Amino acid sequence: MKYLVKDLEQILNAKKINIVENKEITGIAIDSRKVKEGDLFIPFLGENVDGHNYIESAFEKGAAASLSLKEDFTSDNNIIYVEDSYVAIQALAKHYLDSLNAKIIAITGSNGKTTTKDIITGLLETKFKVHKTQGNFNNELGVPITILAAPEDSEILVLEMGADGFGQLDFLSKLVEPDYTVITNIGESHIEFFGSREGIAKAKFEITNGMKKDGFFVYNGDEVLLKDLVDKSNIGATSCGENDYNNIILENYTITRDHIDFKLNLSDEKFTTKLKGKHNLFNIMFATAIAEKLGLSIDEIRKAIEKTSEITHMRLESIPYGKDSLIINDAYNASPTSMKASVDVVSGFDDFDYKTLVLGSMFELGSKEVQYHSEVGEYISNNSKDIDLVISVGDLAKNITDNITNSEIKKLHFSSNEEVSNYLKENKHANEVILFKASRSMKLESIIEEINK
Repeated sequence: MKYLVKDLEQILNAKKINIVENKEITGIAIDSRKVKEGDLFIPFLGENVDGHNYIESAFEKGAAASLSLKEDFTSDNNIIYVEDSYVAIQALAKHYLDSLNAKIIAITGSNGKTTTKDIITGLLETKFKVHKTQGNFNNELGVPITILAAPEDSEILVLEMGADGFGQLDFLSKLVEPDYTVITNIGESHIEFFGSREGIAKAKFEITNGMKKDGFFVYNGDEVLLKDLVDKSNIGATSCGENDYNNIILENYTITRDHIDFKLNLSDEKFTTKLKGKHNLFNIMFATAIAEKLGLSIDEIRKAIEKTSEITHMRLESIPYGKDSLIINDAYNASPTSMKASVDVVSGFDDFDYKTLVLGSMFELGSKEVQYHSEVGEYISNNSKDIDLVISVGDLAKNITDNITNSEIKKLHFSSNEEVSNYLKENKHANEVILFKASRSMKLESIIEEINK
């Protein structure tokens, strides 16, 4: 990104501008502690913090200019006065994106969007210069930050998009005008804001609103709510799933501790992935559809999938434990759908002698939060294979263990992570796999850190 300070007056529709020296702007920063030479500092007004208090600190670190929402703010440096910091960063991102000769891939879904983003990036990096969303920068502020961090020679941007309300994905989609869009699934995440799974589906489908007219849409065809929305729309779409009406079909699969072998209807040859869990086969199908559309052959895709093993931290992350055991850290976040999928991962292993689930509370589930936790317990009782122990932690999570009726499964509840750590340290098993899954605020990774010292 390269702009002169003067350029931003029109791009940002500035109220006024104070130019001391028409410097070159090469990046943006919203935290004065992270300012680099040549950055545009963008202050925000929060409930407890006023970013304007840090403008001079940003200049001391080398900022080329700063925005200001306050017309009475004065400085001996370059100041661009705007009405709204959010509108300004979004306008700058839009202008910069339009200047890039890059294809845009936008991804959303209740679960799996980050992993799908990582898989798509892994496949496309074999042929293209790809820039992707880092961390969870997937909202009205994070997406512009991601765009503005893209190198000028980027050929593809892979943008993750999240939403906890109606209209957010409509806005982001129209901001970036994607060439390709993906909806991974419809779960229960943020259901308190959407009212129902039907509401979630409609909100996620907004990601197609800004898609280019010749855009390419990929979705989970086994999800009836999505299929109905596609059938009622005029957009062309490619569906992925197990049902034989899909365009890309998962025909069979075999799960082991180290990898999954699977077959798609696209090829007579098998695929192999080191990623864990059947649900990741869906994420791979979405990525395959995008990669094939962008010119990769099925053989090239197969080879790239086989090499793909790195995904974002705390998402089914494998951590060696003891001499012959394994920790699966899936503690980044959780919904009922993703928790059941993670349970399936452990249940699918045939080569561990002891299987333990550590499941914490899930939040933002609305009035049915107790029911959703109870259903996870019922799911474990009725569908899980050879689970030996389930530990719940947190008030809501107690409903999980309370609803496990399978007498062959030992169940324990603790109120704190420290209690779980103490129990696990005192009760180790040979050749054990331990899954950790909960909402982000439960911080189950602290247990992993404690028991794996």
